[in-house]
Amino acid sequence: MQASQIMKFLSKFIAIICGAAVFFACGMVARAQTQTTTTISTTPGGPQFTVDGMSYTTSQSFIWPQGSKHTLYAPPEQDSGTAHSKYTFQTWQWSGGQLLGNPTVVTADSSITSYQALFGLQYGLNIMFNSCPDPTQPCISPGVVTVNGAQITVSQEIYEAAQGAVILQAYPNPGYVFAGWQSGSAELIQGFQTTITMNAAVTVTALFEPVQFVNLATVPPGLIVLADRTAVPTPAAVQWGLNTTHTLSAISPQTDTNGIYWILSSWSDGGAPTHAYTVPGFANTTVTATFVPGVAVEMLTSPPGLSLTVDARSNWLNYSFEWGVGETHTITAPATQTDPQNRIWSFSNWSNGGTQTQSLTVPQSAVGVGMRVIANYAQQGHLTVTSPLAGLSVTVNGAACAVPCDIQQPLGTQLTISAPASIPMGAGSRQDFGGWSNGAGTGPLSVTLGTDAVTVAANYHQMNYLATATAPAGAASWSLQPSSPDGFYDSQASVGVNVTPLPGFRFRAWNGDLSGTSPSGTLAMNAPRAVQAVFDKVPYIAPAGVSNGAGTTPQAGVAAGSVVSIFGANLASSVALGPASPMTQSLAGTTVRLGDRLLPLFFVSTSQINFQLPADAPQGPQTIVVSTPGQADVQASFTVVQDAPGLFPSAVNGQMYAVATHADGSPVTSAGPVQQGETITVYGTGFGPSTPARPFGFAIPQSPAYVLNDGITIQVGSATPLTPSAAFAVRGSVGVDAIQFTLGSDAPSGMSAQFTITVNGQVSNMVLLPIQ
Repeated sequence: MQASQIMKFLSKFIAIICGAAVFFACGMVARAQTQTTTTISTTPGGPQFTVDGMSYTTSQSFIWPQGSKHTLYAPPEQDSGTAHSKYTFQTWQWSGGQLLGNPTVVTADSSITSYQALFGLQYGLNIMFNSCPDPTQPCISPGVVTVNGAQITVSQEIYEAAQGAVILQAYPNPGYVFAGWQSGSAELIQGFQTTITMNAAVTVTALFEPVQFVNLATVPPGLIVLADRTAVPTPAAVQWGLNTTHTLSAISPQTDTNGIYWILSSWSDGGAPTHAYTVPGFANTTVTATFVPGVAVEMLTSPPGLSLTVDARSNWLNYSFEWGVGETHTITAPATQTDPQNRIWSFSNWSNGGTQTQSLTVPQSAVGVGMRVIANYAQQGHLTVTSPLAGLSVTVNGAACAVPCDIQQPLGTQLTISAPASIPMGAGSRQDFGGWSNGAGTGPLSVTLGTDAVTVAANYHQMNYLATATAPAGAASWSLQPSSPDGFYDSQASVGVNVTPLPGFRFRAWNGDLSGTSPSGTLAMNAPRAVQAVFDKVPYIAPAGVSNGAGTTPQAGVAAGSVVSIFGANLASSVALGPASPMTQSLAGTTVRLGDRLLPLFFVSTSQINFQLPADAPQGPQTIVVSTPGQADVQASFTVVQDAPGLFPSAVNGQMYAVATHADGSPVTSAGPVQQGETITVYGTGFGPSTPARPFGFAIPQSPAYVLNDGITIQVGSATPLTPSAAFAVRGSVGVDAIQFTLGSDAPSGMSAQFTITVNGQVSNMVLLPIQ
């Protein structure tokens, strides 16, 4: 085969391959021919279509040569796959519009990429009303049904567009009535026309029933009844379908042609005044409404305008009725009721003598004349006690009554109402009674019930507690303005708070509802409040706080060499007792200084220090300084004198007795008193200088004797003054003096006599001396 012949053969072969849509081969060998891709589909998806005689049910894409011709076809109707539904072909369309015909021929064009076959979904509408077993034989139809205006006379299934509205109408033929439409299990549809929306396949039954004549009558004749809510003069014959249901009722009351009132009494079929009636399967049926003569019945109240209950109903527009002779009705007059003026009325009696709730039967004698009954009421006094305070209970004539307290009593009743003075409202709060809303004050309220209702409110106001505390306790005095007897204040009040430190304390700060370092502030009492004043302890010596170690004496000064006490606050951090001899100059870190000399200490505590004043301390005004660790020094002025006698007291039952001993060293007491002629020793301090001079901070040695220099006289009751047989500083002690004397025969006996000494003109404190 020549080369030219081979090329012709290959060209024909390639053309055949291109027709089979082997695109890449065409592109490689026959580059001069253009190909197009075209998609064929349906809307909605699922219906069948053909392309060039091949059937498809899903979207297809084809590769066609430019300019090639192809045939598209869609069956006009096809099953949708669901019972009683189908697809109907509508048209072919492309992006430029619709195509003509079906089948239709298209030419491949690269500018047209797709064609769609449009289908419509239809559902079956099965209309049932006249079934003809043999369609070749005549079939009498009970009526005609129209579907969107098209008539049908036998049962059949019609396909309608999905979601479309179908109007059905039914027209009965002579001898039949139309009873309604029935669709599945749905409720019967009344009326000759109905509209069906085709959301799915549906079966609708048109109910035609054979005509049945029903006679409607009344006793007495000629009255009006209602048939299916339509007025029908009687006697009358109505055409109703067999087994159909209708509504029978009557106009009651109604008047006849003579103007006489008639009341429906009963129906011959035993139905209620308004009832459903089903047409039976036998002819010449009669239903009779029996009426009885009517009586005008009027019920009134005195006073007018009050309410009544008639046959369990109280919302009547008025109480005028037309009742039939022999009818029995139940009427009730409420026990109490309130009129529009808020007045209370209490039931008294019925004009016919009946009970509050009674059965009223209409007698024959009332025909033409009517009936009237009156409910008589008596006005009641009305008092209402309210309060903005929830849960309050007041007392009315001695009985508790929760607010709102509603009292209804006969006119003229005297009432006494009282309210609690105070009601706790939780921690730190309470409600206090502020008086009655009518200005009657906070006492019991007296009310006499009159014709007008009275409302009175028990007004309360909230009180909140102000809790105050001092740290440490007792460190200050408080001033609260305004003051309160129990710490409670009105919630609208503001309280000025001020604290004044007591000696030995310095204000530091507030805790609680006040803050800052100023000792004063203001509190709004709109809630319970608590404040704490915090103080620092500081050393303090009281005025005249430097005194005789034996106690208070007539002499304000203290004697050199004696025992001296300092009184104050926070003088030491703790209680400490020093050694007897030699004495210490520091106890618990506390020292006492006179000038540049540290003084010997007997004892220290927060409120008292005892020390020995040097025997050589200069007489006259002096300043003493107390030093406590961590605190500022505190000082006090005092006077040193030569003689400041102080007798040591022993407290017994509130009485101060002399510290004294018998000659054998046993103490003088009420149980062991002094006898006349007995020599005793009495102890004290500050009896003056001695020879030799007392040692400083050391006990008096056993020898020599330290004899007191200044003259001393002794006074026992009213006896003759005595002179001591000996006066000396006590051996083994520091700052302690003693006198010895013999009790004279003129001394009092059988009593505790007043005892003093005088040293160089200075009188001691007074103590008691028990004498046998």
